[in-house]
Amino acid sequence: MINDKYIKKDIIMRNRIKNRMNKSRRDDISSTVGFNPRSIIMEILVILLIMVAGCEETKRYEISGGDSTPPGRPIFIDSEPLPGGARIFFRPPADEDVLSIEAAYSNAAGKKVRFVASYFAKSLDVYGFDSEGEHTIEMYAVDRAGNRSTSIYETVTSLEPPVVSVANTIQVLPSFASMLLKWNNLLRENLHVSVDFSFTQGGVRRDYTTVFASHQSETRAIENLNLQNDEPVTVKVNISDKYGNIVPAADTIIILLTDGVINKAGWGLRTSGSVMDDAVQAKGTNLEAVIDGENDAILPGNYFITDDDNPWNIMIDLGDRYEISRIVTHQRRSGGNDTRGNLYQGDNVMAYNLYGWNDTRQNWEWWLRHSIIPPVVRDISEYETFGREGDMTFIYPEVPKFSKPTRWIRFEAIDGKYISEITLYGRKAQ
Repeated sequence: MINDKYIKKDIIMRNRIKNRMNKSRRDDISSTVGFNPRSIIMEILVILLIMVAGCEETKRYEISGGDSTPPGRPIFIDSEPLPGGARIFFRPPADEDVLSIEAAYSNAAGKKVRFVASYFAKSLDVYGFDSEGEHTIEMYAVDRAGNRSTSIYETVTSLEPPVVSVANTIQVLPSFASMLLKWNNLLRENLHVSVDFSFTQGGVRRDYTTVFASHQSETRAIENLNLQNDEPVTVKVNISDKYGNIVPAADTIIILLTDGVINKAGWGLRTSGSVMDDAVQAKGTNLEAVIDGENDAILPGNYFITDDDNPWNIMIDLGDRYEISRIVTHQRRSGGNDTRGNLYQGDNVMAYNLYGWNDTRQNWEWWLRHSIIPPVVRDISEYETFGREGDMTFIYPEVPKFSKPTRWIRFEAIDGKYISEITLYGRKAQ
C-alpha cells in the first residue's frame, strides 16, 4: 500500500513527463531541437525511486491488528530547563514501527499531563510544572499498533513557572471608586487572574468574583465600587494556567480612594483666540457646550466643533482651586444613519493631553496623554450606552492619586475636531 502523498507525487511527475513529451513532439514538427531523451529517462527513474521509498515508508504507518509486541524503550540522553518545564533529548528505539515518543507526569491535582514527539524528533518539550526545581517524568515509546514500551523514569529540572512568576508581580491598588490590578507577564503565557473580593455596605455583606484572561503585562480595573472610607474591601487573587496549576497571588484589605464630581456652576472659559502661556483658546461653534452639564448622546446638537487645526486647546477656569482625580469626556453623537451616529468615529476627539496650571511657575504642567479606544460591542445600539457614560481616565493611571491643586485646566485635543462635554472629578484643595 502506498501513502497518498506519494501517489500525488507520482501523478504530478507523470503529468510533467506527459507535458514535456507533448511539447517535444510539437517542437519536432518544426525542429529537432528541444527533445532531451536523457532528461525524460532521469525523471522516470526519480518516479520509481519515490514509489519504492513510499512503499517502504508506508510500512511504518500500516496498522497491524495482530501485532502485540511492544517496542523497545527510548533512551534518555539529557535535558535542559525551561520556564515551568524541560526540553528532553532522547534516542528512539530501533523498532521500525515506532511512531512516537511520549512523556508524562501527574500534576498537583493528580491529573496526568502528556506530551508527544514524532519518532524522528531529537527532543521533546514538557511544560506545566507547578514549581522551580526537580521533577520526575515518565517516558515510553508507542508503535503503529498502539503498543507501549515499558516506561523509564527520569529527573528533570524546571525554571520558575510563568504562573508563579506572574503571581509574584501582582499588585492590588486602591483607586477612585475602583481598584486596580497590575501584573507582569514577560513570557506572554495564557493565564487567568481570578479576583475574589468582598465588602460590607449598608450592613449587607457582598461577595464578588471577577476573572481576567491575559497573555501580557496589564493593568485591569474593577470599577463602580462606590464605597466610603469606613468600608474596606477584602481581596484575594489567584493565578491559574491551562495545566491546572493555581497559585495564590494576593490576600489583602484595601480602602478605596474617594472623590466626587466637581460642580460646574463656577466654571468659565477663556475667550476664543486668547492666550495663556503660549496656549491659544480654540475658535469654533458652541464652545460653552463642553461645560454645560449636557452631552450630545442625550441632547442632540450639544457639542463644540472647532475651526482650528490639531492640536487645539480648551482652557477652563474651575472657579476655585481643586485637586483633580479623573476626567470624563463625552463625544458627539449627532449625524450618521443609525443609532451609533458619530460615536467613536468621524472627527470626534480620540486622543488628548491634559494640563494643570502651576501657580508657582506660572506655566502649564503636563499631566497625562490619553487615547480613547472604541468599545467592542455585540450590537450597534450599544454605542449609545457608551456614549451616554463617556470615556473616563485617571489623572495618574499607573498609581491613582490626586493632582496638585489648580484652578485652571487645559484640554489639548491632538486628534479630532469636535467634543460634547468635559467633566472632572476630585476634591477642593486642602
